[in-house]
Amino acid sequence: MHVRFCCSAAATAIALMSAGTAMAQQTEMLPETVATGDKADPSYELQPGNDTGTTIIREKEIRARVPGSGDVNQLLKALPTVQFDRRAGLASREAIQDIRPADISISGGRIYENLITIDGIDANTRLDVTENNPQHFAEPAGNAAQNLWLDSNLIGEIVVRDSNVSAEFGRFTGGALDIRTRDPKRRFGGNASLSYTSDELVDYRISDASRAALGTGALPERPSFRKWRFGASVDVPLSENVAVLVAANRSRADVTYQRAAAYGGTPYGQRSVSDNLMLRGVADLSPSIKLTGQLTYAPYESQSSAANGIDNLVTSKGGGLAGQLQLDGSGMTRWSLKARFSHNDSGRTASPNNYSIPSSSTNGNVCSSTNCTIGGFGNVDQWQNNFALTFTAARDIGAGELRGGVDYQRFEAMRSRPQTNNAYSRGTSATNIVCGSGDSLLCASGQYALTQYSEYRAYRANAGLDSVSAWTEYAVKAGPVDLRGGLRYDYESFLGNHNFAPRLSATVALPWQGWAATAGANRYYGRSMLGYALREQYPDNFIYRRAGVRSGSSLVFSDAGWTLYDTSHSTSYANANLKTPYSDELTGAITGRVLGGTIRLKGVFRWAKDEFSRSSATRVTGTLATGATTTYTLYTPNNEGRSRYRGASLEWTRAFGKQSIAANVNYSKAFTSNTDYFVTSDDVEDEAVLYVYNGALVSASSINEQNQRLEFASPFLANLTWTGRWFSDRLTTNVNARYRNGFDRIEVTGERQTVNGARYDVVALRHYASGLDVNLNAQFDVIRSRAGTLTLDARIANLLNRVPVQDSALTANPYQMGRSAWFGLAYRF
Repeated sequence: MHVRFCCSAAATAIALMSAGTAMAQQTEMLPETVATGDKADPSYELQPGNDTGTTIIREKEIRARVPGSGDVNQLLKALPTVQFDRRAGLASREAIQDIRPADISISGGRIYENLITIDGIDANTRLDVTENNPQHFAEPAGNAAQNLWLDSNLIGEIVVRDSNVSAEFGRFTGGALDIRTRDPKRRFGGNASLSYTSDELVDYRISDASRAALGTGALPERPSFRKWRFGASVDVPLSENVAVLVAANRSRADVTYQRAAAYGGTPYGQRSVSDNLMLRGVADLSPSIKLTGQLTYAPYESQSSAANGIDNLVTSKGGGLAGQLQLDGSGMTRWSLKARFSHNDSGRTASPNNYSIPSSSTNGNVCSSTNCTIGGFGNVDQWQNNFALTFTAARDIGAGELRGGVDYQRFEAMRSRPQTNNAYSRGTSATNIVCGSGDSLLCASGQYALTQYSEYRAYRANAGLDSVSAWTEYAVKAGPVDLRGGLRYDYESFLGNHNFAPRLSATVALPWQGWAATAGANRYYGRSMLGYALREQYPDNFIYRRAGVRSGSSLVFSDAGWTLYDTSHSTSYANANLKTPYSDELTGAITGRVLGGTIRLKGVFRWAKDEFSRSSATRVTGTLATGATTTYTLYTPNNEGRSRYRGASLEWTRAFGKQSIAANVNYSKAFTSNTDYFVTSDDVEDEAVLYVYNGALVSASSINEQNQRLEFASPFLANLTWTGRWFSDRLTTNVNARYRNGFDRIEVTGERQTVNGARYDVVALRHYASGLDVNLNAQFDVIRSRAGTLTLDARIANLLNRVPVQDSALTANPYQMGRSAWFGLAYRF
């Protein structure tokens, strides 16, 4: 079936291209309304002078290079200082279904330490991003480091700042990603597009490690899925000075899962849907004043249903609503005033109660296990609001330019369980059971009664903060030297810290034409995280039990028989006076002209301190209402986290004629004491833990100091992207490749060894394999006429059909994404 479908798909694609060619020949005689095109834009633009840490990707390259999914974050794989998940490419059904933008690390920062903005609107979450299990009994899993995103069809420009960042930008210790939507065109026009992929267009691969782990066992079912992406936009000039853009896009993934064998092994479907609705208007109020308004609605929903149960569908939410008004003025003083808001909904809906019922009963006869699970853990609402007002201005003063601005933001976060939910278990079966409160899922006369439930009480937790920042910067040219000095001030009411971040940079023109050297010293402060504050407001958890009451030969179970058996407190995070995380940076760069293109050699050195971590666990004892004692775990947030990053990159870009090419390499070393804010720092927890390494006892903290960070930190990267336009711009092709080298880490082997009479775990070097990812995009205008242009689109990922993660030894789902394709059509007029 797979081969027949693939052949059919290939034949269909060939037929479409043939038909398109024939149609093109028929319509070629018509006067074309499409110009032959200008010269190619650079693959990406290396900014000069004191902006050596800034890179810009323009609209043409976005269209040519974006993958079939429309995720613009994937375009950053062409840049040397941006890291992605090393295990991307594993074909788990959950990964295939997830159509949110990829997480990224910039210059060694964690995925949640970047400043991500869309047209200046803050797209960062202040909530927890560590929970990824949609079936969790308490935590929603819809939240992501980037909580607002748009389809690539709406994007006009992407700006990445990885170092030497202007004082204008703050609240990050990683990098700053600014995604900008395109303005409406001043002539009437529009476009529509449709693209598709499925498992029939994927050649699944299996690593040698997984094959060895599977042995002679049968291969599991291949992941089956369908993905669609479609949308349309219209540019409408309302007058000579006013134009609007109206756009709608949808991405959808449908994935087939299978119930566990005990639940019949039957297939069932789940989907994820991401919508983008955008209205953007631009008005020239006068020759020197421009008004821009924008409203974006971008909700996301993703379904999850555990294979070991029934009636447990969870719908996780994401995305939200955002808008802004922006007034820009030009003249001797250049200024901008922005008012913005955003609302992010990352809650969930789920079945209200969970039951574990004996399978021998009528109610529980849905599986072959001893007990069968029915239901879920209830709805959890979660949202974040952001209101912001920003003013910036610039003016030439003396020999230089003085810039500055102020920004106020209000963040509000809420998490709640709207109603109390219970999880029932401990079923007892007997023929003499009588249900004193009537038959239900809790009790069936003559069959069973459930004798325990965990109560998850309704609650509402709120947290908020005010954020105020101000910055100033002066840039001046003095002979061969360009100087830029800036100072940024940030205050957030949640932490209550007054933070001053100096930014200094200097560029010296070298004796060779077009060459310059830049050096910078900067400090960046992070931002508050409200996850601790919300978790601190969780109610206690309660466990109730009941026993049957003898009445003659009957055993009666009634709702009046429930009594408190135990109570516990969800892991508590006590209040603490925390500092704001910060990172100090030294950077240097040399830029110049080589072989007709621009070259940049850059080094970035960062020391991050006062990062959020948590204390070691403390056991706290309390007393129940019954007089019994209970204990719970208490943690205190602290600033024991730290990171280091050393990176050196070499980049070269050139555009010539209809071709553009960019190549770069990056070597880096990244160390992190704790992977996220809910993990204890190595310094706190691992100093007294010993391992055997090369025959000697070594502390865990010493090992961690030697280890390269595992995820989002490949030590060596090499990237190449080449875009070409052919046959009077009818055909646009892009080939992009990314290589990451293998590396070794010290990890536990599973063996134990006796040293001086004591037993210790043994650690040794584990090798993680290198990877090469080559992709091909092609867009061919099959019809050009007065009515518009029809384009056939093909985007091929993993062109060389390599195994993405060669060291993966998974067996339950060993498949990885080999060569895969998206095919589509686009029409513009």
